[in-house]
Amino acid sequence: MQTQGSLQESSLASLLQTMQTERATGALALESQSETASLYFLFGHLFHAQSGQAQGEAVVVDALGWHDGHYRFDPRAKLPPEETIKASPAELIAAAERRAPAAGEQEGWSDQPEYPEPEPVASGDAPGAEAYGAAPEPGYGAEQAWEPEAPAYPSWEYRAAEPAPEPTASYPGFAERAPYPAPAPGLGVRVPEPAPAAHGEPFAGYPQPTRAPEPVPGEAPRPVGVQGAVAAPAVDIFYPLPAGRAQYEGLKSAFVDFPKLLRTLRGDQHTGYVRLTGSGFSGALLFREGELLDALSSEAEGRSGEGAFRAIQRAMEAGAGTLDVIDLPADTVDALARLLAAPLLYTGLLGRFVNFEGLLAHLADERADGAVIVMGSGDVGIILLAQGQILGAYTDSNPGLSSAATGVSSIAGEKGARIEVKRGAGAASPLDVERALSQIR
Repeated sequence: MQTQGSLQESSLASLLQTMQTERATGALALESQSETASLYFLFGHLFHAQSGQAQGEAVVVDALGWHDGHYRFDPRAKLPPEETIKASPAELIAAAERRAPAAGEQEGWSDQPEYPEPEPVASGDAPGAEAYGAAPEPGYGAEQAWEPEAPAYPSWEYRAAEPAPEPTASYPGFAERAPYPAPAPGLGVRVPEPAPAAHGEPFAGYPQPTRAPEPVPGEAPRPVGVQGAVAAPAVDIFYPLPAGRAQYEGLKSAFVDFPKLLRTLRGDQHTGYVRLTGSGFSGALLFREGELLDALSSEAEGRSGEGAFRAIQRAMEAGAGTLDVIDLPADTVDALARLLAAPLLYTGLLGRFVNFEGLLAHLADERADGAVIVMGSGDVGIILLAQGQILGAYTDSNPGLSSAATGVSSIAGEKGARIEVKRGAGAASPLDVERALSQIR
């Protein structure tokens, strides 16, 4: 579509129809005399409009009455999290047409009805009162108060925007708008379900030290908590994901075209992740240069891979939850892939028995690629490693990436903290998006 032009040549009504047909995403800025308005679209769906302090459907209906001025469309504009429009473009156009004056009416038209002078009846020499026929009805020709009809709107009602979230420091560089709140605990990468402790009460909510297997005659006992130990049966929960630059945030999944979103991200060479959060469900898609590296979901039958991808797609079709598209550096995405897929080197280590700084120094000497995960009583910390160096550290409560491990070290110092280390390569090969989409029923 044409990205700028005159409202005299292309009316707003025609622009709305074009946006819907072409499934455009971005912001449409309108200017007419001293008035301005901004309309926001996602895949052709008009979901928010603002003009000064006013917002919602009434802004669009007013703007549809502008017949001069200019428009400019920005496909890269940041989309706000508010959804203040429920009506379709057709309903909004119809409402504007009902509000407009009837055809043929001119400016300055009188609001008093005009009545023709009654013609005299030919009876008698001088026309008296009776010569003019029947007396007019009460109030005929008298001064009357006239009230214009209220603007007719369709059955939808104006819905005020929800208040914006409180600003946080999680998304640097976006101080002019309130960022989307940090993900709820439990969104991110999979970790094993807690296993019963060998002695004493189990630590609620996090993995316990792996118990050694029964000894095999002729073989030395295998150590507990080191690479090669038998892992406890796992039911997946999620690690947090780090904050990044928000491309889209808080989008209602109900009006997102999921296949087109994936193809758009692939065409844009997106590097980062897509996160879906809803009631009783969470999921994430990890991208590097447009390739889908892996998918995660909280659904029991599809924790990762294509099963998780299908679970996320079903949630999208049901219109459940909100969607965030987050940009991250490529090396951070590679580290997250290792966090996802790398095997455990150490697991179930008690923080109070571990020299945490010594552990990090050992991994630096080993030039390890992987991640250190620390699980405390109320927070989870992640340290992403590349060649033994800290690529980034963050916690669930503070997802902003840091080059220092201070926040994670604080969690490791808690009495009941648990530590595990993953080391190795990430996902072997990207998921085939087209194949996965074709298999969805």
